Amino acid sequence: MPVFRPIAVTLPAAGVAFAESIHGPGFRMAERADDFHKLIYVLQGGVTLSTTGPDWLLTARTGAALCVNIGVRHKITDTEPSTLLLLCFTTKFLVRDPELARLWSQLTAGCAAALRPHGPWGPRFEGLWRAGIAEQAGRQPGREVALHAAAESILVALARTPADAPPDAASQRVAAVARELAETFYEPWSLERACTRAGMSRRHFSKLFRAQTGRTFLEQLTELRLTHAAHLLSHNCHSVIGAAFSCGYGDLSHFYRLFRTRFGGPPRAWQEKKRGAALPSRRQN
Repeated sequence: MPVFRPIAVTLPAAGVAFAESIHGPGFRMAERADDFHKLIYVLQGGVTLSTTGPDWLLTARTGAALCVNIGVRHKITDTEPSTLLLLCFTTKFLVRDPELARLWSQLTAGCAAALRPHGPWGPRFEGLWRAGIAEQAGRQPGREVALHAAAESILVALARTPADAPPDAASQRVAAVARELAETFYEPWSLERACTRAGMSRRHFSKLFRAQTGRTFLEQLTELRLTHAAHLLSHNCHSVIGAAFSCGYGDLSHFYRLFRTRFGGPPRAWQEKKRGAALPSRRQN
């Protein structure tokens, strides 16, 4: 339902809240300061955010995000009717993990507010935000843990997206997808998903991806998964079934075929050979 003034956000004991703000044509916001940090993702439309700090005016359009620090006086003005997704969190949530606090500092670059431009991270944010909303609305065991996890994952995903990537540079978008693939190869990736992330056709994406990585998308995905599986097996961390599952393969026979092609033998024999090579040789008397 469209709103014409800022929504009221009350943070629960968990210190994290997800919210949505659909702006009507007459949306107006007076300058304000919140007692929490917030990440504002522009799902549709466009806004400007003005602050009293040195970065006094930031412009964000669909797919971009704004990071606003606690206590900063600011004002949001629509450049066109907008839908905003909000992640709000307390300082207590942020500082409980020094690495999380560093991520937020990196995102804001020490400023009152900062802009993260449109990028392939957007669909991932939207999925994590939906997960946060579902947890927030439910009463399942571990709800607070899940809320924290969704919020933390959003901050990590955003921090790993270069802040200076030109939104219209196709090569930059493909590079961002390649980085995301390297970090999440165990997820159900497909060429279609990668093209959607980059916002381009299969043909264009495939050409740029091969130019950057030297491999097709499927070859790169397979290499990342099998390298991870080999690492798990060589360190005796997992069974063959566990390694296949952990790197993203649900079909064990398919995993066996790919592993044999890549490493010259089936996973079990390869693991035993590695294990034998790692054992100290017995001294002959």
